[in-house]
Amino acid sequence: MSMAEHAASPARPPSTGQGSAVRQGNARDCVLALREAATPLTVAEIAARTNLSRPTVDAVLQDLTESGSILRASSGTDRSGQPGRPARRFVLDLSAATVAALDLGERSVTCIVTDPLGAVLARTTAPVSGGDHLAAIAQAVRATGHAPHAVGVAVPGILGADGRITQSLALADLVGLDLTAELEQRLDAAVVVENDIKLAALAERHLGPPADSIVYVQIGHRISVALIVGGQILQGSHHLAGELGSQRGMRWTSTSQRGRLSWSSGDQAKPLLQRCAAGDPAAQAEVDGFCAEIAPRLATVLLTIDPELVVVGGGLSREGETLLGPLRRNLHRLLMTPERPPLVAARLTTDGSLVGALGSAFEHGSSPITGVPDVPAPWPTFLTHADPPDLTESAAASR
Repeated sequence: MSMAEHAASPARPPSTGQGSAVRQGNARDCVLALREAATPLTVAEIAARTNLSRPTVDAVLQDLTESGSILRASSGTDRSGQPGRPARRFVLDLSAATVAALDLGERSVTCIVTDPLGAVLARTTAPVSGGDHLAAIAQAVRATGHAPHAVGVAVPGILGADGRITQSLALADLVGLDLTAELEQRLDAAVVVENDIKLAALAERHLGPPADSIVYVQIGHRISVALIVGGQILQGSHHLAGELGSQRGMRWTSTSQRGRLSWSSGDQAKPLLQRCAAGDPAAQAEVDGFCAEIAPRLATVLLTIDPELVVVGGGLSREGETLLGPLRRNLHRLLMTPERPPLVAARLTTDGSLVGALGSAFEHGSSPITGVPDVPAPWPTFLTHADPPDLTESAAASR
């Protein structure tokens, strides 16, 4: 769909009585029933799945059909084999809207576009030339061949309470810019912008082990922390919750420089961790020492938040127990209480931020996507395209 076609025929929320919370809730239930079904559904089938009356379902379907978010499926023949008029069947209109997520890195921008069910339609990566991220964003979206109705954006930086990027080592050209407003104008779409680590934590909350409170620790070239409380990203009064690197003079390790980790193997930890896994005593001592250095600050966070789960993400989480074992041991020995939250590897590694941005786009843009506000994102669908190696490694490499 072109930009012109998008502007001419956006999905619209129903206008016939959808203002009430009850009516919206009924419509949301019907949309979810249609989204989760493998085939078109009849009014009776939707009523059975939603526990709504047939007249209520019929009224909702009329509104949603008029809004353009669902289609009357081809009736064909009555599946029951009985004579008479075939039952009307309905299905979500997969051409009514598209949803996009953008992961902004220092050197590239990755974009993924899906249909209203969360099925991938396109993936692209655009290089950042001359430090111009806005041009790279436009190029990445344009290359998908779609004009999305809702867009989620993951940014490596601190966002203020007004949504502007206040600090970012990777996105100097975007600092101080109202990126949401800028992209809404450029893309003609509903846009939501969030910190990339917070979005990765949000993705783990929905796709990882069940937990409503999570301390998410991303360990790659740097260490970052995000917090989930009550199933939601904990922002704080100024959106600074978890931004431990904003403390003056704070260093995760004695050898880190401006937050960037360094190892005996250089900037890359993988060779060190491979030697550690092979039983090299010197490598094992270095990894254990690293975990011992970062554990006290993490223990303070755990005792402040008291989470159900600690999730370790980022590139180093791929090394599994080679890293997680020493970190768990050093962290748990600092806790004097018997309650010690499990520490696990992230379900997503390279593309957690992108998947989190996609989920946020679905929820923020629920009305233009489905015609109904507050429809939850189809999170489980995202696992079908999680972590392909060409999806976000270029963006993640700069973190």
